Amino acid sequence: MHVAIALLGLMALSTFVIDYGVLWAARRQAQNAADAGALAGAVSLGFVDFADQAMARQSALAVAAQNRIWGAAPDISPGDVTFPACPVGAPGAGTNSCIRVDVFRNQRAGGNPLPTFFGQLAGVNSQGVRATATAEALFGDSTDCVKPFAIADKWLEGRNDKGPAGWSETDTFERYEKDGTTVLKPADFYSADTGFTRGSDTGRYLVLKAGTPKTAVAPGWYHPVVINASEGPGGANYRNNIATCDPTVITPGMTLEVEPGNMVGPTRQGMRDLIALDPGASWQPNLFGPGHGGISGGCMASGACVISPRLVAIPVFNPDVYDAGRASGRIDITIVKVLGFFVDEMQGNDVAGYITTYPSVPRAGVGGVPGAAFVVSVALVR
Repeated sequence: MHVAIALLGLMALSTFVIDYGVLWAARRQAQNAADAGALAGAVSLGFVDFADQAMARQSALAVAAQNRIWGAAPDISPGDVTFPACPVGAPGAGTNSCIRVDVFRNQRAGGNPLPTFFGQLAGVNSQGVRATATAEALFGDSTDCVKPFAIADKWLEGRNDKGPAGWSETDTFERYEKDGTTVLKPADFYSADTGFTRGSDTGRYLVLKAGTPKTAVAPGWYHPVVINASEGPGGANYRNNIATCDPTVITPGMTLEVEPGNMVGPTRQGMRDLIALDPGASWQPNLFGPGHGGISGGCMASGACVISPRLVAIPVFNPDVYDAGRASGRIDITIVKVLGFFVDEMQGNDVAGYITTYPSVPRAGVGGVPGAAFVVSVALVR
């Protein structure tokens, strides 16, 4: 009698320990699957194409399905991946930068519920779990580790158009007469709406050439600038800033000092040192689908690094302010944005590469515009 009573108690305890333990172990695995799927979808939105929700949904489904729940793939369908407004408390609360993923292993129609072991003695033949996660693509305009050469933002070419219609590398920005105030007729025009954007400029091949002070700026012409004012100008600091990361945060509205000397040599030396850090990396124009390029090979492929050292951040300045200032002898490098740039190769003294996004935590708050900002990160927000 005592053994029979003890067996009932032991079976009840076993049901609690074994079946309830399966439930909570599976619940943790389901949450892992939901988290992974949401982050994968946010990566697609942030770094590949913000407007392509179908691609983000497919990325979320593929990654979530790889995270097994109690030995089996989770139950997840396209309808379980949605794009709600970011929840209260998220950095972008109320915006459309979020993706939500729900995963199941329960008794819903067509599902695959969890088994029970001792619960079957009481007629309980299955149990279930579900999990949800929401991730956000964060868009910013400021970051650190910025390289010390600034290029002009895109403008609307309205004067002396030398290449194909519109902005091209053969044009120069010309807006003001020699007094720096009178507008030429016709004149080039710059505003935030004409600048580089992710939608049309990601993957653009650009050759960076040393600009000449006090002359009209051309696409791709760069000016060597001082990133860290406490270090001051100089070839050694400039070259070191190219090859390494300086913690100074560069943000729109900042005015950077131009290096006084000819920095062609230090630029070439610093860039060669940078390329040598990951010589096997290359840019593949259609890595993530037609028109969606990315970095292939190198230390990222081998797992030796998370981000190739050749993916750098470079500051972009306002060509309008520059053109007005050079008339009076000033060289004003006023930063309007930071963009990513994959350093492809050196062409003599020039730096050739591709414009892209830059993965970094936005350092001045989340204020970038989806589809325009190049500084991107992702985060779980629920």
